[in-house]
Amino acid sequence: MAPNPALVPLGKLTITAAGTTVLLSANCGPLGGQPITNWQNPPAPGQAFRFVEIQADPSNSGNLYLLPRGKTVTANPGSIIALIGPGGSLPFPNGIMAGVGITPENFCLDTDAGSGTQYAYGYGTLG
Repeated sequence: MAPNPALVPLGKLTITAAGTTVLLSANCGPLGGQPITNWQNPPAPGQAFRFVEIQADPSNSGNLYLLPRGKTVTANPGSIIALIGPGGSLPFPNGIMAGVGITPENFCLDTDAGSGTQYAYGYGTLG
């Protein structure tokens, strides 16, 4: 029998300005992976989520963009994975990719230039 999936909240994700990205793992603690601190302490990958849902706050004044870690909309427009409008949501991955899993520390959110502070919320599933 397959294990029941567990929900992991991503919490409130705050994007303070365009180009100041926030990792999806910002509030995940050890499930979000551990960064390298020195040569004797290699990074530990986070827990792979089978599904992630991101919801943009309806009061946002600009779009949110899902990107690979280390990318920004302005510098890397060809790296945009998805656009989430104010109040919109993004479920991913889906279909055949759902079995592979994603690690939240490998993805970030950015916003439109001049849109001010934006918010997103979400969760991931394990199992």
